[in-house]
Amino acid sequence: MNVEKLFKALACKWRIEILKQVAKQDMCICELEALNHIDKTTLSRHISLLENVGIVELKREGQRKRIVLKDPRVMELIQLAEQIAEKTKEV
Repeated sequence: MNVEKLFKALACKWRIEILKQVAKQDMCICELEALNHIDKTTLSRHISLLENVGIVELKREGQRKRIVLKDPRVMELIQLAEQIAEKTKEV
């Protein structure tokens, strides 16, 4: 994974929200669809991008696909970015 692709993948509020939910627990695509209120096609596109970059992986369990965060350190990166963004609002 290169840094540019990683940051590009994280440059979307929907993908960040997906990652936050998956970081709490591995989830099925159908569960994410219900939580995020976005259509399945759009959700699949976001998940596919995250998978192609190497942030998540899909594990098939029968008919379902579970989304698993490959490296939890990506959440540290998101939290750090949120702290920096919040700090710059104060200035």
